[in-house]
Amino acid sequence: MMFKKRTRVVFRVILLFITVGFTTISAAGPLIWTEPSFPTKFDDVTVYFDASEGNGALNNFQGDVYAHTGVITDQSSSGSDWRHVIGNWGTADSRVLMTRVSDNIYSISFNISDFYGIPANEVVLQLAFVFRNVTGSIVGRDVNGADIYTDVASSETGLLINLRSPEETDVIIYEDDSLFIDVLVSDTADLVISDNGTGIFSGNVEETSFYYHPTSIGNHVLTFTATRDTSEVTLTKNFFVLSRNQIRVNPPAGTVYGLNYFSDTSYLFQLYAPLKEYAFLLTTANQFSPDTSFLMNLAGDDRTFWIELPRNWFADGKSTYQYLVQGSVRIADPHSEVILDPSNDQFIDDDIMATLPPYPDGLTQGIVTAFDEEYEPFDFEVTNFDKPEIPKLVIYELLMRDFLSDHSYESLLDTLDYFERLGVNAIQLMPVNEFEGNLSWGYNPSFHMAVDKYYGTREQLKQVIDEAHKRGIAVILDVVFNHGFSQSPLAQMYWDPVNFRPAPNSPYMNVTPKHPFNVGSDINHESVATKIWVKRILEYWITEFKVDGFRFDLSKGMTQFNSGSDAGLMARYDPGRIAILKDYADSIWEDDSTSYVILEHFADNNEETELSNYGMMLWGNSNHEYSQAAKGFASDLDWSDYSYRGWTNPYLVSYMESHDEERVMVRVLNEGDSEGSYNTRQLKTALKRVAAASAIYYSIPGPKMIWEFGELGYDFSINRCVNGTISNDCRLDPKPIRWDYLQVPERERLRQVTSALINLKKNYPTFSTTDFDLNDGNLFIKTVHLNHPDMDAATLVNFRVINSDINPKFQSTGTWYEYFTGDSLEVTDTQEKITFGPGEYRIYTSKRITPPDGFVTGIKDVVVKEVQIYPNILHDDEFIDGYLPDVTSISTISIFDLNGRIISIPDYETSFGGFRIEVPEGLASGMYILNVHTKENLFVAKLIKQ
Repeated sequence: MMFKKRTRVVFRVILLFITVGFTTISAAGPLIWTEPSFPTKFDDVTVYFDASEGNGALNNFQGDVYAHTGVITDQSSSGSDWRHVIGNWGTADSRVLMTRVSDNIYSISFNISDFYGIPANEVVLQLAFVFRNVTGSIVGRDVNGADIYTDVASSETGLLINLRSPEETDVIIYEDDSLFIDVLVSDTADLVISDNGTGIFSGNVEETSFYYHPTSIGNHVLTFTATRDTSEVTLTKNFFVLSRNQIRVNPPAGTVYGLNYFSDTSYLFQLYAPLKEYAFLLTTANQFSPDTSFLMNLAGDDRTFWIELPRNWFADGKSTYQYLVQGSVRIADPHSEVILDPSNDQFIDDDIMATLPPYPDGLTQGIVTAFDEEYEPFDFEVTNFDKPEIPKLVIYELLMRDFLSDHSYESLLDTLDYFERLGVNAIQLMPVNEFEGNLSWGYNPSFHMAVDKYYGTREQLKQVIDEAHKRGIAVILDVVFNHGFSQSPLAQMYWDPVNFRPAPNSPYMNVTPKHPFNVGSDINHESVATKIWVKRILEYWITEFKVDGFRFDLSKGMTQFNSGSDAGLMARYDPGRIAILKDYADSIWEDDSTSYVILEHFADNNEETELSNYGMMLWGNSNHEYSQAAKGFASDLDWSDYSYRGWTNPYLVSYMESHDEERVMVRVLNEGDSEGSYNTRQLKTALKRVAAASAIYYSIPGPKMIWEFGELGYDFSINRCVNGTISNDCRLDPKPIRWDYLQVPERERLRQVTSALINLKKNYPTFSTTDFDLNDGNLFIKTVHLNHPDMDAATLVNFRVINSDINPKFQSTGTWYEYFTGDSLEVTDTQEKITFGPGEYRIYTSKRITPPDGFVTGIKDVVVKEVQIYPNILHDDEFIDGYLPDVTSISTISIFDLNGRIISIPDYETSFGGFRIEVPEGLASGMYILNVHTKENLFVAKLIKQ
């Protein structure tokens, strides 16, 4: 479904403010005007531009000013579709160089038809402009950043009226204000002006101007009628008179900001707008024009506006609305759950748009809020999800855009089986609320409660969450509260268009950022308005979607302490920031005491320790360290150990990769070390190196995170451009989606290793123990020893590119079992060194356990396969026969019990395509595992002795 963007011409009002004892006249001039006043397509025209008006970006500018201009014609597809554009942006184009007439006044002259090259049969309706400096870095526009338009008269039109004031589409004044009227007629004529049918001026004039003082509160219609001979033309202009003494009325108890389905017969709309005096609800019922019947009540707090309206006014798919705040700003609801965006919705799948009401094309411009006429709560099957314990948490971070080819929740639903097979117990979605544009990482948010339609519908996301919960998988949302952008209604309500930044009176945003990492507009989290807004959003996602937690983007920036450009100063202990985050965490836990709160913080350790002790998890970036280890260079992994930081709780979400960091595989393939024939830059070897790094990573207790496709060794750079080149400017570009990696045996093997490691963390308390030691003293040899009454474990990794002897420091003598291969080791000397090949990794446990995909080894490219045997249910049979395609490759055959103990290593005979072993004597009833090791693979089968 395609939507046409309508750009409303925004004008200025000239008012006479009368107060006791003195009179103040505010007389803003026009932004642009023309000579002649009524140019036609064939006329020579001079266009004047006042740089101090509109957004004022070029006010008092000293350099050259250039026009960028086009026309709106009867061939334009919409009211903002410029045609025959003149001006090469960012260049000193002499065709559009403006002449400086005086301070802030510029002009340009041309013949309309010739200048734009307009075909003879095309009708020109308007001239369209913006004005710029030579580079285009400073652009003069109308208020709120709109394009600038001026009408072109038809050459066949007779008498014309030009209403120069009031020019605004929606003129709103108070009862003691005067309205400045300035009207021009194309020729001397009898002019009659009336207000709601009562005459206020008449005369035979070509132009007139005066101040008019209306005497009644409410809706007014000014009518201008000019008559000359047999020609007559009429023009109307609406304006509205408000009382300064609006009665304060509080909304009903229990209502929330945004839309309330208040009763079976009414809707209640509620807006929080501090420092504003009035607001109108705009909707189809009033043609998106202000009407005093839709003037919102002001509550006793002087900040909350609300109105209750009958449901039947919104029937038949007319469920769209905006707010008109203080007469000049049209915004969608800051608490919108669904928005319609005429600039970007045209790129959304028609199936998604078909579920929504149509955009009110021709009635308004910009983003509008849409809502369900009859709201029905989603029927969650899992209503009380038991979230995974934090120490056992394995989070899969993903960006919908770069994870699934159709970037849809429907496909994500189908992918849940993959997550379940991999073993992760949480997925973390990069921002899925509405952000500017469609192709984005999502960190440029605009509507924090609205699901971005590029990915699908609210119901589809809820279904994903419900189905994930059925599989024991939590869903965490990445939320962005550090900053906002100009599309946000919080910005638009309090905006300084001259400097294109938040206004000084904004209760939400700082005029200038308080820290060096800010993008967009920095949000003030010490403001009451901001706190109300954030808590409402968090509560909505918990209660409406049943999300399991939040990852706070750039949480370190949520401070009012001004660190300027000093990143070190920003990271220092900040009690104000700590108080803000604790307050938000408390609000979350009040709604759901088990919710995860994860911070992308990176502040000094004393601050992170306090936040961790309070119950929050914090990101721990170990990308560089694990990359160095995988490459074969010296590295220090201590900072990925929460206990090394002195934390009480294992709440460090350490990671080898995240969306902000270069891929480990990219670093290894491009920068890895080598020795002789051993080269980490070869794909097969690089994948093994990542597996080795993973062995240490997952063995360190605490929650872990995978960045999408990391389990398959994704090796496209974070800075890859869509054309395949590498540039820092391309970090946010879409990246290749490589599910085909699953068909590459070496990559599938890395996935199996990752799944096996996740299995340990989730299912064996040893790998969540608080009694462990990360031995990081050697910069190339890494070990982790874990102690638990159930089982001890030792992870040993040689990150050198040569053979190395490792002292295993086993916790006890006896039999130890290598997790990946199933091999056993009889230990009589716990300090006896073991020789490891380059990049070799092993995990020894004091009990034998089997990985979920069967045994795989960190040295050989061994993948478990099933072997066909007969019989597999044993009675008193003497022999077991098996089939293998190459029996000459058999190295050993062994039989294990379910406790991992070797029962027998029988002799075997081979014949073409088969082998035979004797059943061990005295084999007790039960289930056993038959392992057949070959030179390249491991074959397994189950045996049952009855």
